Amino acid sequence: MLALNLAVAGFFIGRGHWPQPASGQNAPMNVERLSLRSESAHPSSVPPPQQAARAEALCVEWRGLSGEERNQVREQLKALAHERAMSFTEVPLNTRYWVIFPPLPSAESAAAKLSELAAAGVPDAFVVRDGVWRNAISLGLYANDEAARRRAREVEARGVLGTRVELQARQGTEYYFVIRSEDPDALKSLGGIKQAYPDSQQSRVACPS
Repeated sequence: MLALNLAVAGFFIGRGHWPQPASGQNAPMNVERLSLRSESAHPSSVPPPQQAARAEALCVEWRGLSGEERNQVREQLKALAHERAMSFTEVPLNTRYWVIFPPLPSAESAAAKLSELAAAGVPDAFVVRDGVWRNAISLGLYANDEAARRRAREVEARGVLGTRVELQARQGTEYYFVIRSEDPDALKSLGGIKQAYPDSQQSRVACPS
Protein backbone atom coordinates (compact mmCIF):
# COMPACT_ATOMS: atom_id res chain seq x y z
CA MET A 1 0.00 0.00 0.00
CA LEU A 2 2.83 2.38 0.84
CA ALA A 3 4.38 1.72 -2.56
CA LEU A 4 1.04 2.44 -4.29
CA ASN A 5 0.61 5.76 -2.47
CA LEU A 6 4.17 6.79 -3.38
CA ALA A 7 3.51 5.99 -7.02
CA VAL A 8 0.30 8.10 -7.12
CA ALA A 9 2.01 11.00 -5.39
CA GLY A 10 4.89 10.82 -7.85
CA PHE A 11 2.40 10.95 -10.75
CA PHE A 12 0.80 14.25 -9.62
CA ILE A 13 4.13 15.80 -8.65
CA GLY A 14 5.64 14.94 -11.99
CA ARG A 15 2.58 16.27 -13.84
CA GLY A 16 3.46 19.79 -12.84
CA HIS A 17 6.69 19.48 -14.88
CA TRP A 18 5.05 18.18 -18.05
CA PRO A 19 5.34 20.52 -21.07
CA GLN A 20 2.27 22.79 -21.44
CA PRO A 21 0.70 23.54 -24.82
CA ALA A 22 1.52 26.96 -26.24
CA SER A 23 -0.97 29.66 -25.24
CA GLY A 24 -1.55 30.48 -28.92
CA GLN A 25 -3.11 27.08 -29.49
CA ASN A 26 -6.13 28.09 -27.38
CA ALA A 27 -6.38 31.59 -28.86
CA PRO A 28 -8.74 30.85 -31.77
CA MET A 29 -11.35 29.30 -29.44
CA ASN A 30 -11.11 32.23 -27.01
CA VAL A 31 -11.31 34.79 -29.80
CA GLU A 32 -14.36 33.08 -31.26
CA ARG A 33 -16.16 33.11 -27.93
CA LEU A 34 -15.25 36.77 -27.43
CA SER A 35 -16.55 37.63 -30.86
CA LEU A 36 -19.87 35.90 -30.17
CA ARG A 37 -20.24 37.74 -26.88
CA SER A 38 -19.46 41.04 -28.59
CA GLU A 39 -22.09 40.47 -31.26
CA SER A 40 -24.75 39.55 -28.72
CA ALA A 41 -23.92 42.61 -26.63
CA HIS A 42 -24.42 45.01 -29.56
CA PRO A 43 -27.39 43.76 -31.59
CA SER A 44 -27.99 47.26 -32.96
CA SER A 45 -24.76 47.00 -34.96
CA VAL A 46 -26.41 44.42 -37.19
CA PRO A 47 -28.19 46.22 -40.06
CA PRO A 48 -32.00 45.70 -39.92
CA PRO A 49 -33.64 43.77 -42.74
CA GLN A 50 -35.07 45.91 -45.49
CA GLN A 51 -38.72 46.80 -45.05
CA ALA A 52 -41.10 45.24 -47.49
CA ALA A 53 -41.97 47.59 -50.35
CA ARG A 54 -45.39 49.18 -50.00
CA ALA A 55 -48.02 47.70 -52.25
CA GLU A 56 -48.80 49.78 -55.31
CA ALA A 57 -52.23 51.40 -55.42
CA LEU A 58 -54.57 50.22 -58.19
CA CYS A 59 -57.52 52.16 -59.60
CA VAL A 60 -60.65 51.35 -61.59
CA GLU A 61 -62.97 53.80 -63.34
CA TRP A 62 -66.65 52.93 -63.45
CA ARG A 63 -68.58 54.89 -66.06
CA GLY A 64 -71.92 54.71 -67.82
CA LEU A 65 -74.22 54.60 -64.79
CA SER A 66 -77.52 56.47 -64.77
CA GLY A 67 -78.35 58.77 -61.88
CA GLU A 68 -80.41 56.12 -60.08
CA GLU A 69 -77.82 53.43 -60.75
CA ARG A 70 -75.11 55.69 -59.38
CA ASN A 71 -77.05 56.12 -56.15
CA GLN A 72 -77.33 52.33 -55.79
CA VAL A 73 -73.67 51.72 -56.63
CA ARG A 74 -72.60 54.41 -54.16
CA GLU A 75 -74.25 52.49 -51.31
CA GLN A 76 -72.73 49.21 -52.51
CA LEU A 77 -69.27 50.76 -52.64
CA LYS A 78 -69.70 52.19 -49.12
CA ALA A 79 -70.53 48.70 -47.83
CA LEU A 80 -67.57 47.21 -49.68
CA ALA A 81 -65.23 49.90 -48.31
CA HIS A 82 -66.17 48.81 -44.78
CA GLU A 83 -65.11 45.24 -45.57
CA ARG A 84 -62.03 45.92 -47.72
CA ALA A 85 -59.12 48.36 -47.80
CA MET A 86 -60.68 50.51 -50.50
CA SER A 87 -61.80 54.07 -51.19
CA PHE A 88 -63.73 55.78 -53.98
CA THR A 89 -64.54 59.24 -55.31
CA GLU A 90 -67.22 60.59 -57.64
CA VAL A 91 -65.80 62.65 -60.49
CA PRO A 92 -67.87 65.05 -62.60
CA LEU A 93 -67.72 64.44 -66.33
CA ASN A 94 -67.93 68.14 -67.24
CA THR A 95 -66.21 70.77 -65.13
CA ARG A 96 -65.41 74.46 -65.01
CA TYR A 97 -62.67 76.39 -63.24
CA TRP A 98 -63.82 78.89 -60.64
CA VAL A 99 -61.61 81.79 -59.53
CA ILE A 100 -62.57 82.84 -56.00
CA PHE A 101 -61.35 84.69 -52.97
CA PRO A 102 -61.94 82.28 -50.02
CA PRO A 103 -64.96 82.73 -47.70
CA LEU A 104 -64.75 85.58 -45.20
CA PRO A 105 -66.06 85.40 -41.61
CA SER A 106 -69.26 87.38 -42.22
CA ALA A 107 -71.41 89.05 -44.86
CA GLU A 108 -70.11 92.43 -43.68
CA SER A 109 -66.46 91.45 -44.17
CA ALA A 110 -67.31 89.99 -47.57
CA ALA A 111 -68.97 93.26 -48.60
CA ALA A 112 -65.92 95.19 -47.40
CA LYS A 113 -63.65 92.92 -49.43
CA LEU A 114 -65.82 93.43 -52.51
CA SER A 115 -65.45 97.20 -52.09
CA GLU A 116 -61.70 96.75 -51.77
CA LEU A 117 -61.61 94.80 -55.04
CA ALA A 118 -63.66 97.47 -56.81
CA ALA A 119 -61.29 100.18 -55.56
CA ALA A 120 -58.36 98.14 -56.89
CA GLY A 121 -60.00 98.04 -60.33
CA VAL A 122 -61.04 94.37 -60.29
CA PRO A 123 -64.25 94.00 -62.35
CA ASP A 124 -66.87 91.24 -62.48
CA ALA A 125 -66.79 90.16 -58.84
CA PHE A 126 -69.66 89.33 -56.49
CA VAL A 127 -70.30 87.82 -53.04
CA VAL A 128 -71.48 84.19 -52.87
CA ARG A 129 -74.65 84.20 -50.77
CA ASP A 130 -75.15 80.53 -49.85
CA GLY A 131 -73.69 77.03 -49.87
CA VAL A 132 -70.26 75.90 -48.69
CA TRP A 133 -68.69 78.97 -50.37
CA ARG A 134 -70.93 81.48 -48.59
CA ASN A 135 -69.20 84.87 -48.16
CA ALA A 136 -66.53 84.03 -50.71
CA ILE A 137 -65.89 86.45 -53.59
CA SER A 138 -66.51 84.97 -57.03
CA LEU A 139 -64.14 86.27 -59.70
CA GLY A 140 -65.37 84.23 -62.66
CA LEU A 141 -65.97 80.76 -64.11
CA TYR A 142 -63.72 79.55 -66.94
CA ALA A 143 -63.74 76.62 -69.34
CA ASN A 144 -60.12 75.65 -68.76
CA ASP A 145 -57.40 75.92 -66.16
CA GLU A 146 -55.21 78.21 -68.28
CA ALA A 147 -57.87 80.90 -68.56
CA ALA A 148 -58.64 80.68 -64.83
CA ARG A 149 -54.96 81.03 -63.91
CA ARG A 150 -54.66 84.06 -66.18
CA ARG A 151 -57.59 85.71 -64.40
CA ALA A 152 -56.02 84.96 -61.00
CA ARG A 153 -52.74 86.56 -62.13
CA GLU A 154 -54.57 89.66 -63.34
CA VAL A 155 -56.24 90.07 -59.95
CA GLU A 156 -52.96 89.54 -58.09
CA ALA A 157 -51.28 92.14 -60.32
CA ARG A 158 -53.74 94.66 -58.85
CA GLY A 159 -52.51 93.86 -55.35
CA VAL A 160 -55.20 91.37 -54.34
CA LEU A 161 -53.49 88.23 -52.99
CA GLY A 162 -55.00 84.95 -51.81
CA THR A 163 -57.24 84.01 -54.76
CA ARG A 164 -57.79 80.32 -55.55
CA VAL A 165 -58.86 78.24 -58.53
CA GLU A 166 -61.42 75.54 -57.70
CA LEU A 167 -62.70 72.80 -60.00
CA GLN A 168 -66.50 72.93 -60.15
CA ALA A 169 -68.96 70.50 -61.72
CA ARG A 170 -71.11 71.94 -64.49
CA GLN A 171 -74.79 72.00 -63.67
CA GLY A 172 -76.53 68.78 -64.76
CA THR A 173 -73.30 66.93 -65.54
CA GLU A 174 -72.97 63.17 -65.17
CA TYR A 175 -70.52 61.57 -62.75
CA TYR A 176 -68.35 58.48 -62.70
CA PHE A 177 -66.57 56.58 -59.92
CA VAL A 178 -62.84 56.14 -59.39
CA ILE A 179 -62.21 53.24 -57.00
CA ARG A 180 -58.78 52.90 -55.40
CA SER A 181 -57.21 50.01 -53.47
CA GLU A 182 -53.89 48.31 -52.81
CA ASP A 183 -55.70 44.96 -52.65
CA PRO A 184 -56.23 43.41 -56.13
CA ASP A 185 -58.93 41.11 -54.74
CA ALA A 186 -60.95 44.11 -53.59
CA LEU A 187 -61.04 45.46 -57.14
CA LYS A 188 -61.84 42.04 -58.60
CA SER A 189 -64.97 41.96 -56.45
CA LEU A 190 -66.28 44.97 -58.42
CA GLY A 191 -66.94 42.63 -61.34
CA GLY A 192 -69.62 40.83 -59.37
CA ILE A 193 -71.38 44.10 -58.54
CA LYS A 194 -71.23 45.27 -62.16
CA GLN A 195 -73.30 42.33 -63.40
CA ALA A 196 -76.42 44.16 -62.23
CA TYR A 197 -75.49 47.15 -64.45
CA PRO A 198 -74.72 45.65 -67.87
CA ASP A 199 -74.67 49.01 -69.70
CA SER A 200 -71.87 50.40 -67.54
CA GLN A 201 -68.13 50.06 -68.11
CA GLN A 202 -65.25 49.36 -65.75
CA SER A 203 -61.63 49.91 -66.78
CA ARG A 204 -58.24 49.86 -65.06
CA VAL A 205 -56.63 53.32 -65.02
CA ALA A 206 -53.59 55.02 -63.53
CA CYS A 207 -54.39 56.34 -60.06
CA PRO A 208 -54.66 60.14 -59.84
CA SER A 209 -51.86 61.71 -57.84
